[in-house]
Amino acid sequence: MWRGILSCLIVLVLSGCAISIDEPDPQTERIEEQTASEQEKTKNVEQVQEEGKTSSNALTQFFEHFFDPSTEDSPDMDVEQAKQLHYLALGDSLTEGVGDEYSQDGYVGRLAGTLQTWSSISEVEIDNRGKRGRRSDQLLKLLEKGHYDEELQQAQFISMTMGGNDVMKVVKKDVFNLKRNAFDAELLAYEERYSKIIASIREKNPTVPLLLIGFYNPFSIVTQEANEFDTIITEWNRMIENIASKDTNACYVSVEDLFDSNEELVYHTDFFHPNAKGYDKMTERIVASMELCDMEQKIKQEIGFEE
Repeated sequence: MWRGILSCLIVLVLSGCAISIDEPDPQTERIEEQTASEQEKTKNVEQVQEEGKTSSNALTQFFEHFFDPSTEDSPDMDVEQAKQLHYLALGDSLTEGVGDEYSQDGYVGRLAGTLQTWSSISEVEIDNRGKRGRRSDQLLKLLEKGHYDEELQQAQFISMTMGGNDVMKVVKKDVFNLKRNAFDAELLAYEERYSKIIASIREKNPTVPLLLIGFYNPFSIVTQEANEFDTIITEWNRMIENIASKDTNACYVSVEDLFDSNEELVYHTDFFHPNAKGYDKMTERIVASMELCDMEQKIKQEIGFEE
């Protein structure tokens, strides 16, 4: 197994009217009858016209009352109430979007695009703080120094990828003499650091919806000896999932199985980071997991959107 790893290192309503008639003079009856007849015809015509107008006005009022667009639950109302979302992304190269040949900011840009289709969100303001090679100890140190205090306080949604480089640190340290207990010991230290990272985030922002994304085994596509390493990655991801389960506003996303082979060509040419297709699949998994965690409702509450 370890030799294989070494080789890898190298390489979205009607009204009516009343009529009164006077007693006619007998001598002028015929004349008045003709006149009355003509007047009656005229009056009837005017009455019909007036009733027609009254009916038309009544119908217009009826339809305006019951079918006034302003009383409907139309999409326009949601658009007027929609809020801006401040999205803070923390993490490593997966958050930075390394390997995305379309330069769409990896899963972060794609996820922001999906969030912006929600009726509750008018636009997404992205603050991507992902950095290639970043480990948990480095991020923790930045948080403890208050480096991201303002960003954390303003954030209304946070995502984070962290752990791949912690594992690689172990690999690089003893690449010629890798032992399982080295990963087990580092996992304990990683769990402590990861917990402190979440605590630091919660100290600055107690209710922000938090997306904790796992990582994958990049060696699975280039070596047949990675079975034990698969187990190690799974254990580290379970730790992240366990921490997420203890936070009512957090959601864990597993992406481990998305990159266990390159049959769908999801890897960048470095065979380590996802390519655009890989980030597409990663985003699809994130969106599906967010639905299961009811993250949309949590985000609506965070931005103050009223339905």
